[in-house]
Amino acid sequence: MKTYWQRLAIITLMGLAVILFAFFLYWFFWRAFFAPPEITPPVTTTTPGQLTGAGEAGVRPISTSTLGQLIEATSTPTTITTEISEVANGGLTRTEAFVKDPTLFSAMTSGGQINYLNTKDGKFYRIGADGQAVALSDQTFFGASSVFWDGAGDRATIEFRDGSNIVYDFATKKQVVLPAHWEDLKITSNGDSIAFKNMAYDVENRYLAVSKFDGSQPKIIESIGANADKVQINWSPNNQVVAQYVEGKDSSRSEVYFVGQNKENFRSMVVQGRGFEGKWSPSGNYMLYSTYDVNDNYRPSLWISAASGENIGASRNPIAIKTFVDKCTFAEDRFVICGAPEEMPAGAGLNRSEADKVQDNIWLIDLATGNTRMIAKPQGARTVENIMYSSSNPGKIFFSEKNDNRIYQINLP
Repeated sequence: MKTYWQRLAIITLMGLAVILFAFFLYWFFWRAFFAPPEITPPVTTTTPGQLTGAGEAGVRPISTSTLGQLIEATSTPTTITTEISEVANGGLTRTEAFVKDPTLFSAMTSGGQINYLNTKDGKFYRIGADGQAVALSDQTFFGASSVFWDGAGDRATIEFRDGSNIVYDFATKKQVVLPAHWEDLKITSNGDSIAFKNMAYDVENRYLAVSKFDGSQPKIIESIGANADKVQINWSPNNQVVAQYVEGKDSSRSEVYFVGQNKENFRSMVVQGRGFEGKWSPSGNYMLYSTYDVNDNYRPSLWISAASGENIGASRNPIAIKTFVDKCTFAEDRFVICGAPEEMPAGAGLNRSEADKVQDNIWLIDLATGNTRMIAKPQGARTVENIMYSSSNPGKIFFSEKNDNRIYQINLP
């Protein structure tokens, strides 16, 4: 009898041990440590092609600005003509070289001047409305592969083809050398901080991070591991959002996550298509973005969406212009100016070089009404790389040309 109870006890203990061991395996290896947040898409009702208010933006008044009058003007009849207009009115428009030397990394400053790298002498220059270019420094920057400016145009992050990185302060003529494994450097509009990808040799040590502009006080934001290519560093105007993380949701849609500095649980945004690239409006309330869609022969097209707080993903609407978002600029929260190919080639979203062979026209978009208008066909069959506009010089549009790298200007009415 004693032997029977001993055997029963041993069997019972073994059974309990198996159960405890199985629970141990589940608890420490298989269960999810963090449950994904439940995302409830905001419900909105919008008029197609029209952007409604987000947050404090509210209802937009009728514009009396030059751009508002220009987009409301009667379009020029679409007849073939060789007559060149002195100002943008919807047809062939005089296009003059503003900077005749080849340039790279041009950007409009908050003061209405243009910064650029002269590729002939390797120096950075600033040019104002008077057309006089002034060297920002005597130092040369040959081999620069990526440059990102602050809003004032006084500081820039500069990455070089040899892998070295610096932050240069053109106001003080001082530079700070940053670690070579810091990549995709982006400085904030106020010039105080930078964001970067810490691309360590070991995948598990790769992070999205921020620091002071001089590289001090680095702080890890998120682990990115093998997903660095899905992270787009893109500071919001208030510096609360550092980047967007983009991943495919299904065969025809992508999901965009907004990554904050302090682990904020922002809403995500589901977008149609792939190849998402976004550009913030000046207020930070909206995001203009481009994606390409298999159902449209992989041709990139523009969309607009609310992108602030609880409104992220709301009021999402397509814009009837096929182009890449980096060929656009916000003139103000309401108006966007874009360069767009006369005919966007099929597959350009997958192979952008196809679009570089096509002449661009200049378009004006009114986000309040959804109206779009071609305002100029640049003289000389130009392809826009970067378009620039400043309210301090409202009579002109500037753009850097993709093929000859000069900066051109077009007069507005």
